Amino acid sequence: MLILFLLIICSIIILLFLFIKNLHLNNVSNYIITFSLSLVILFIILKPEVCITSAISGAKLFFYSVFPYVFPFLIITNLIISYDGIEIYSKLLGPILCKPQKLPKESAIVLIISALCGYPLGAKYSADLYENKVIDFSTFERLINIASNAGPLFIVGAIGTSMLKNKHLGYILLISCYLSCIVMGIILPYKKSTNYVTQKIKKNVFKKHSFGITLKQSAENAIKVTLQIMSFIIIFSVLIGILKQSAIFKSSETNLFKTVILGLIEMTNGTSIISSSNFEIEIKMITISFLISFGGLCVISQIYSFIGKYKISYFKFMLRKILQGIMSSIICFIIMKFSYIDTNTAAVFNINKNFTNYYYIFALLIFLLPIIVNKLKKII
Repeated sequence: MLILFLLIICSIIILLFLFIKNLHLNNVSNYIITFSLSLVILFIILKPEVCITSAISGAKLFFYSVFPYVFPFLIITNLIISYDGIEIYSKLLGPILCKPQKLPKESAIVLIISALCGYPLGAKYSADLYENKVIDFSTFERLINIASNAGPLFIVGAIGTSMLKNKHLGYILLISCYLSCIVMGIILPYKKSTNYVTQKIKKNVFKKHSFGITLKQSAENAIKVTLQIMSFIIIFSVLIGILKQSAIFKSSETNLFKTVILGLIEMTNGTSIISSSNFEIEIKMITISFLISFGGLCVISQIYSFIGKYKISYFKFMLRKILQGIMSSIICFIIMKFSYIDTNTAAVFNINKNFTNYYYIFALLIFLLPIIVNKLKKII
């Protein structure tokens, strides 16, 4: 089986080389993607049990960890928007949430949704605002990188409590993730459009109907979005399952390179492997913090499924997500340095019971970060 697999790979590389010599650069990616997907199909035929197990695992991950909070949240949010929620939230929280990050106050509802629910709803509702001409393209481009974080239930519940066996570690990761979003809002270039003037949102932007029809439309939209998310989770779970069967990833020894690669492809798998490894707690936390804020290719693909049609640069978005991941890791490292960690046990890492220290650190970082960034901008 291994010899056959290697022969197929070698033959494909030779064919690619021959094709590339006679192709334009624009067509090269099409051939690479086609041959790569052909390999995946071949693996599914040769190892169907691996793909079935991985697909079931991805479906369980979706139904137990994603669907219970994403689906009802989508319905409720759609109802809020249908009943002028954007205008109401922009008046109540717009000046507090949006002004420090140079966003129009209409963006407040997107920031709240992203903070409460996480990927990929921030991107979904950013796209909705842009499509309905509530925000301009420059704001839309910034907003998708600011309202871009994992949800608190996933970070504190799934990662902190379930994987790391300590919810306090989950709170550190949550603070790091949120602060990295704030930093992105401060450092991302801001361009005020001369052709766009923020106005009161027209009542007919989101058409009103009776509550029954509105509820039906909200549910239909929620079903469409959740099925879309499920498809990404399942297909990436299958790809992860295929990768784990390769010689590099199949070895029983866990190393940082292997876990990071898996995490860059699919965040949940990567964080789960890192959490159960024997790495130092600081290494675990910094790496997990990066993966959460970066999101992984699975999450980025989900986000791009909402924003891709608006000609957002995939390369620029990816670079900004990497920058956000680095910022989150740095913030996590700083918080960890101010924290007492007992490493006497391998399973559970106990943090000082006086958890109020984290809130003081959080407040201090919020106060200092804008000052530091402004000083850096003047120097640059």
